[in-house]
Amino acid sequence: MMTLEEVKASIAASIKARDFMYEHTPANYELLSKHFGTFQAVESGRGEEKYLIPEVGTVHFLYRGQNMEKAPCIPTIYRGAPDESQVFTDRMRLTVFKRLLASHPVVEHFFKRHHFVVNEEGLAQHYGLRTEILDLTSNLDVAIFFAICKYNQKSDSYDYFREDGKAVLYVFDPILDNEPSPSLRFDRYMNGNIKPIGLQAFPRPGVQFGYGLRIGKGASTKSWMFEFNYTAEESKAYYEKFKAGEVLWIKDRMISKSKAIAEQTVFSRNVFDETYALYRPKGYSKTKLKAALRGVTLEKNVPDVVFTEVERREIVEEWNDHLGTEMAKIIVRKPWFLHEGTEKNADGTEQIVGIHDRHDYLTLQKMGETVMLMFMAEPSKMDGAVWRNYTGLPRPQEHNPYMDGKWRKMDAGMMTVFGKPYLEENDWRIEI
Repeated sequence: MMTLEEVKASIAASIKARDFMYEHTPANYELLSKHFGTFQAVESGRGEEKYLIPEVGTVHFLYRGQNMEKAPCIPTIYRGAPDESQVFTDRMRLTVFKRLLASHPVVEHFFKRHHFVVNEEGLAQHYGLRTEILDLTSNLDVAIFFAICKYNQKSDSYDYFREDGKAVLYVFDPILDNEPSPSLRFDRYMNGNIKPIGLQAFPRPGVQFGYGLRIGKGASTKSWMFEFNYTAEESKAYYEKFKAGEVLWIKDRMISKSKAIAEQTVFSRNVFDETYALYRPKGYSKTKLKAALRGVTLEKNVPDVVFTEVERREIVEEWNDHLGTEMAKIIVRKPWFLHEGTEKNADGTEQIVGIHDRHDYLTLQKMGETVMLMFMAEPSKMDGAVWRNYTGLPRPQEHNPYMDGKWRKMDAGMMTVFGKPYLEENDWRIEI
């Protein structure tokens, strides 16, 4: 079995093989790492909607660390073989959680104003609700922490192992989108099964470099998996690296409220109706579903779990005092341009010509085109890892409107290397 250092070396070799942008040479990586902690606004392809993605250069792989392999690897909402009524109850809790998010003034007056994605289900998963989302991260060290440190549910905290042990690390190629083969629809890159969670109104997903993988009923993960040995010293080192886990497992206003929602058993009828409209179980009428619910009470009026007016004022005061400007400093964008290629000058040097069509924000599709070129140059392979497709399902057939039986030209383009903050005070200040 591999050691932790051998796993890290194998992943580093796979990244190096794809690194035709030379981001991981020592000098360039030193420059790149200075921008860690910033989040790039990237257009999703749906109108003005933007994800706030950790600015760490090209995301070659995403990771998930676990203390042990669980076969199949499925999201919390489907663990323990729940029936449809139990799944529906968890979906009602998600509906209540969405209402909680909507009552947060930063979500309402900052994220929505700038069309930043609020990944509601990804946030719900981060805060302990059972969902269809599996947490992933673009930061290998974060995944290793969760693999070789142990969670204490009673104290809601982490500790290190006092003895040597074994753990697993799942490695996902985002261009595969949790499938055995890549899609040629570049508009689905980070926009299908795998989506960014990134920077949100609450710090936990951002500091974890968070991404979410949606897995439906009957499906599972399709990825590389390392099983490896680690030492007690390595467990303690990662525990200390992340300050006893407190750097990643941040306690904030959401904790007590999300815990109350996770344990909720009394719901209003309009929560039931709203959930039913979105997640109607096959073969269940409203009457049949209500009769099937166990340990759940439906009443006409049940107050939602929301932020109170006092809490909202406190949040706004704190935001306008310092949190708003702090967030504005770490939200960046990378303008990019199309061009017609290069021409040689008289002295033999080359210059880019025909620059046109400035775009203020990078797009997921543009990122997907670049990553596909890297994938074609060096397809996924992980020395020492095994491929895990627990269900054995192939990639579903899909229609690619961009191909139509012909090769598609990828336009030449150029972009700034590092993003720059662009939000002014009037962009982030909240007046209510």
